[in-house]
Amino acid sequence: MGPQRDGMPATRPSGGAGDDAANVEGLYGADTEHDRRVRARLAELSAAAGMEPGAVLAQLNACVARGESPGSSEAVPPRRAVITPEPARVPIVVARRAADHVWGVTTITGDDPPAVRERPCGGVEPCPWRRDAPLGQFPPAAFELSAPTSAPGSTRRFGCHSSTPSHPRICAGWLLRGADGNPRIRELLRTGRLSPPELPDGMELYDSYTEMAVANGVDPGHPALYPPARPPEEADLHPLADPPHDGGACDP
Repeated sequence: MGPQRDGMPATRPSGGAGDDAANVEGLYGADTEHDRRVRARLAELSAAAGMEPGAVLAQLNACVARGESPGSSEAVPPRRAVITPEPARVPIVVARRAADHVWGVTTITGDDPPAVRERPCGGVEPCPWRRDAPLGQFPPAAFELSAPTSAPGSTRRFGCHSSTPSHPRICAGWLLRGADGNPRIRELLRTGRLSPPELPDGMELYDSYTEMAVANGVDPGHPALYPPARPPEEADLHPLADPPHDGGACDP
């Protein structure tokens, strides 16, 4: 069956993929201007749909048989979107600083976008941002070392004390109360790459980092609570010996 000169090819039954390819050559294999135009158009449609030209022709024929316009969106399905996953970024330990003989502060980089706790921790060692958390469960030095995470303009983050350097998570309490001045966090929240944690009914948090730190023994006049205009960056941190407790409070 030959081509229709001013329209789509006449409807006919289609076989397998091999038959489809042969049909294209059989119907439009001549070196006429019309056949060249049809072959070029089929090539465009097949490239857009990610299909063989014969398969596209078969779908167009079926479309005509149903009485639909060959130009409808159902005639040729769109190309499937190919999603390339972002390469995994392995967290890198930048510095470890001891706060006492048990706890320490670990600074990491490379976990972007970061993970976050779904809600402030409970259990034996609750999140220090909770007002009902036992005071003094972490040493004052830990809060002094991590204070830059809440400095205005800082891009550092206060990590969950129950996470680890290899699988870090942002502290949910900090994200709810201490991250307002962090431009990177605000951007991640705005674009949906970071989801805000849940604050369960009845749970109260400290209103600020300073209030939490002072409640846990930090001198209200300690300079760490009044950071300079430019918060310390990772390059300013000097790696030290591992603290006694590798899972201590961290500021990734």
